[in-house]
Amino acid sequence: MNDAPNIYTVGVGDAKIARAPNQLKTLLGSCIGIALYDPIAKVGGILHVMLPKKTGNDQKLTKYADPGLPFFIGQIIKNGGASKNTLLAKIFGGAKMFETAGKLINIGEKNEQEVRRILKEEGIKIVAAKTGGTKGYNIALDTTTGNVECRIFGEAICIY
Repeated sequence: MNDAPNIYTVGVGDAKIARAPNQLKTLLGSCIGIALYDPIAKVGGILHVMLPKKTGNDQKLTKYADPGLPFFIGQIIKNGGASKNTLLAKIFGGAKMFETAGKLINIGEKNEQEVRRILKEEGIKIVAAKTGGTKGYNIALDTTTGNVECRIFGEAICIY
C-alpha cells in the first residue's frame, strides 16, 4: 500500500480542504491565498481569493474574500473537523500584477485588506504573512505540520 501523501491543486477562485499527510498547493498573483490549519485535528485548507467583494450574480462564493472566507471557515469546521478556537491563518500573494496606462493596479492590496478584516472579525489569528511585490507566488501547505512552503518566482523558497 502506498503511504505517500496526495498533493491537491487549488484552482483560481477555489478552495480545498485536506487531512494529514496530504498537501495543498496553489499559484498566486494579485490573488490572496489563505491557508487555514488546525494543529490539533491536523486538517488544513487553502482558499484562493480573486477579488475582495462579491458583486453581481456570480454564484461562486470562493472567488471573493467576502463572502468566500466566512464560507470557507464554516466548511473547514463542518466538513474538515477543525475547531474555530484552534484555527491558524497564513496569507500569501496580493502582488501588483496588472498595469493600466502606466500605473500598477493594486487589487492585491485590496484583497489583503479584506482578508485581514474578515479573519480579525472571525477571531482567527494570522501567524504568518508574505504579501505584496510584483511577482507571482507558489505556495504549498503541509497538513501534517501546518508549514507553508512559499516561493516567489525568481527567489529562494521560504517556510512559514
